Amino acid sequence: MAKGNDGNYLQHSVEVAVAVHLAERHAGGHLHLALAHGMAPFEPCGEIPNGQARMLLHRALRAAQQAQSPADSSIVSAYRATNASLEHYPNTAELLRGVIGQDRLSGGITEVDPLTYVQLAKAWVGSGVSSVRSSWRDQAGPGGVLTCPADLDAPWLFTMDPMTYRENGYADDNNLYRVDLTRVAEAVSSFVASGEPGVAALFVYAVKPEIRSQFWGFVDDLAKHTETTVESCWLTHQGGNRNLCALLCSAFVLPPKWLPDGLNAGR
Repeated sequence: MAKGNDGNYLQHSVEVAVAVHLAERHAGGHLHLALAHGMAPFEPCGEIPNGQARMLLHRALRAAQQAQSPADSSIVSAYRATNASLEHYPNTAELLRGVIGQDRLSGGITEVDPLTYVQLAKAWVGSGVSSVRSSWRDQAGPGGVLTCPADLDAPWLFTMDPMTYRENGYADDNNLYRVDLTRVAEAVSSFVASGEPGVAALFVYAVKPEIRSQFWGFVDDLAKHTETTVESCWLTHQGGNRNLCALLCSAFVLPPKWLPDGLNAGR
């Protein structure tokens, strides 16, 4: 379920901003997607504990209820296009459909929940975006929907939003583990090898201070394996913890002042 806090805003404002800039690199405005955690097309936000940051999300949703303005950010435009609210909150795919257009999108989405998968499949029937009921880990290898098609001729966005990062242990669950490095690198490298401009975005949430350096170590190792460059940003979560975003860029440089409103640059 969508949390209804600034973690949602971090992920979606970055994904939309990056996607718009990438699509602008293609003459037809096309973008290829690899979305590792589907979420339902729309769902109500849950109740969040006191102390979790939520101001940026709520401000953007309120702005989307106002008349369109030339000063609107890309995420406000996406929220307006999807009629977003806390009771009707869109996933990444719907936001990108809203600002880029279904006919300009291709790619794949993975989702493990059977009911959510049915909703995703119905939402994208007849389009160039396919949904698969599967763990992202099973679709990040050769032939999976999260790897690069052989005939890719458009910019790409690979994105994943595990709950948090763990250096030790392993389970095929909704966290990201150190041992996932090879699997993620293989998927991202398949896109890098295409020569098309693209970005791999990793979001992790509620990261404790002592875990941050471990996550950034994972990111730096991933960048070395994939020969990509790293951009980063973050937001406060709760109790000294942070929501973190890493962007691994290939054949693509984000423009100056691309960072969405309220986000902190760096690590």
